[in-house]
Amino acid sequence: MNKVKKLDKNATQDFKNIVNNIKNEIKTTQIKVAIEANKNLINLYFRIGKILNDNFKYGNKFIDDVSREIKLEFPNIEGFSVRNLKYMKKFYLEYKDNEVVQRVVAQLPWRQII
Repeated sequence: MNKVKKLDKNATQDFKNIVNNIKNEIKTTQIKVAIEANKNLINLYFRIGKILNDNFKYGNKFIDDVSREIKLEFPNIEGFSVRNLKYMKKFYLEYKDNEVVQRVVAQLPWRQII
């Protein structure tokens, strides 16, 4: 027969503190991951905006064609509509000459940027 050792009051509190510390570490890391992912996504949008701007010589339907090709290659990904690609181009044009602002803006959610 297995006997379960009952924890005394101090051990119970220590256990709760340990678990709370682990929970806080998880939450902190989740926030850091979300912030880093957002920063990388904003930087991606900036780079796409540059590519769209640098290649707009291909005509008025260029962005439409790019959007369609992205949707074909990545059918389950959102955020690359014609309208959003135009926002990316505008975003690039707005901040291309200011590296400090680019770094600060990369901390903001995309919806606030557009």
